[in-house]
Amino acid sequence: MVLLGRARARRVIATTLVLLTLVAATRLCAQEDGALKRYEYSAEKLGSPTRIIFYAASDAQAQEAADAVWERFDKIDDSLSDWRPESELIQVCRAFETSEEPREISEDFRNVLAISRVLCEQTNRAFDPTVGPIVKLWRRSLYFHDRPPQKNLDMAKSCVGLDVWRLDEHGVWMKKGVRFDFGGIAKGYALDKALETLQSHGIESALIDASGDLRIGAAPPGTSGWRVGVSSLNKEPAFYCELTNVGIASSGDANRYVEIDGVRYSHIVDPRTGEPMTRRCVATVMAPNATLADALASALCVLGVQECDVIDQLAKRGVEGEPFDVWEYLLYQAHEDANAPYDESNVDMVATPGFAKLELTTRAQKTEQELEPQVKE
Repeated sequence: MVLLGRARARRVIATTLVLLTLVAATRLCAQEDGALKRYEYSAEKLGSPTRIIFYAASDAQAQEAADAVWERFDKIDDSLSDWRPESELIQVCRAFETSEEPREISEDFRNVLAISRVLCEQTNRAFDPTVGPIVKLWRRSLYFHDRPPQKNLDMAKSCVGLDVWRLDEHGVWMKKGVRFDFGGIAKGYALDKALETLQSHGIESALIDASGDLRIGAAPPGTSGWRVGVSSLNKEPAFYCELTNVGIASSGDANRYVEIDGVRYSHIVDPRTGEPMTRRCVATVMAPNATLADALASALCVLGVQECDVIDQLAKRGVEGEPFDVWEYLLYQAHEDANAPYDESNVDMVATPGFAKLELTTRAQKTEQELEPQVKE
């Protein structure tokens, strides 16, 4: 981990990663490179604008692969949605209002619960899939612009944590009142499954973008990677990354917040306290897959500059004893009295060495070459 002083914090990463406008056109099949052609499809999935970009050998292969990806997204949404009444998640949580018997669950549900428990344990509960009861109360506050009653918060907190649920060979068991919320991990999991689906159709060179969270496969033909632009809170491109075979996601409070009695509350809630974040911050995480990147970007915002070493230790230990082979992150945290526009005087920045080097290198390139905001393929 590298702690960078104010002079280094020239850019503040926004809550979304932006794949900047492609150099070529944005039509369905935009360019031909040898035997492979570029295809792009878009749809609304898991409540987010989603697009898939990939290279395939034929129109038929491309259409079949795209249809399969959308079907896979829908299956995951059927299982993990926290707002659709008929979803598996909602039905399972409701079942424990009247029964204490373990419930069998689908493979997707089990997969997400299993990794969520590991991440909950290893992030000191900065990421916790049982935060649902607290999130529900604060969503109401976003609408009515008032704090939840303290007695309601205390009751919600009693249904949050590692001891209120378990997962075993019989299925899942939870305490009455527990509500899973996969908002910090489901999108990343879906992106990983989408790439697996494309690969099962013989497609390796691909990028899947769900409202700025990305799962990236092999590089486009004839290139070294997908060039991705990371935007800043000051509405300027911060820098560019040329990436292959990674997941990358960001989380922060730029767009979703509420002010109550002069206090700015983020939509990101600390599961340990039951309180939303009140500091301005944004985190960008690059990991071996999008599931980890998605979950750990949210956890990093909760941990903040003072506790971010927790994430470093997790990456070194890895999940199930496998250290992360790809691991980089950036965390920008504004000072309590800071207001936009943000610069080196009112922002602290923490970065892993790879991202720190990339930020410096690209800033120098922009100064010398005045890089245009476009994707190089």
